[in-house]
Amino acid sequence: MTEFDIGEFFIRGEAREVEGEFQAVIIMRAKPPLTAVTYHQVEKDRWFKTADVAAVAAQEAAKNLKLAVDDGALKA
Repeated sequence: MTEFDIGEFFIRGEAREVEGEFQAVIIMRAKPPLTAVTYHQVEKDRWFKTADVAAVAAQEAAKNLKLAVDDGALKA
């Protein structure tokens, strides 16, 4: 599992099972001393048949988010 540093959070992509189908999610973990962890579905209402396919989609989305942040996407 690879976590990426995007400022105040570490992120990673994973698959999450819900009733036999899988979602690609980005997990955001707040940096210490905070301990909050949140899950965000990569594509609204998109489901995958296998955990492996969902995990690959989530990992790619996490990489793309990291690149966007590195390129200044969060700067106003």
